[in-house]
Formats: sequence, structure tokens, C-alpha cells
Amino acid sequence: MVFQYDYSLVNLLAFVVGLAFLFNGYVIVRSERESLELFVMSLLIGTGLIVVALVPNVFQLVANVLGLELKARAILVISNLTLFVAVTYLLNRIGHMYDRLSRLNEELSLLRSELEEQRIDFEDRQDD
Repeated sequence: MVFQYDYSLVNLLAFVVGLAFLFNGYVIVRSERESLELFVMSLLIGTGLIVVALVPNVFQLVANVLGLELKARAILVISNLTLFVAVTYLLNRIGHMYDRLSRLNEELSLLRSELEEQRIDFEDRQDD
């Protein structure tokens, strides 16, 4: 039966980790540190973990919908897709951070050279 509930310590841990994802997403958006995409990702992962914790056999329904024989294959497919999306998003964020760091380094170099030029001009005026 698809909706037979058999809770264990794993279900409790999945529920707690799901709540942690939801709370983390809320804190990030509340502090306005990150983008909305990170909140949506945290929301989806947290909600998914909570659903799996409360309805342990939900993957049997997913397996039936996907036409898979075993619940384990459905778990594998969904977890791999979730990891693929998370890793792709994180690699994209890392690329943007490298670009921002490169631009900041260029701007810092320009500001240093401007400051050095102004310091030299100031010293020349002081000598006169």
C-alpha cells in the first residue's frame, strides 16, 4: 500500500533537516544577503524532505508515475536530479563570484594607481 506509514529515526532526521532548510532560506531572504533563487531552492529541498519524512512511501507513488519497478530507483532518479540542479546552480554562483572578484581586483588596482598619482602630485605641490 502506498500510504502505509512506518516512521523511524531517519524520518525524524529528514524532517529536522527539512525544517533547517526552510529556516535557512527564511533567514537568508530576511537578511537580504542572497537572491530569490537560493530561497526557492531551499524551499523546494526543505519541503521535499518534510514530505518524504511525513509520507515515507511517497516514492512508491513516484515510481508508479515514472513507470519504474522499484521505489529505490525512484529515490535514485529524484535525488540525482535534485543534486544535478543544486550543483549546476552552485557552479553558476561560483562563476559569478569569480567574475565579481576579478572586477573588484581591477577596480582596486585602478584606485591604488589614482591614489598614488594624487599622492605624488600632492608631494610635488608641497615641495614647491
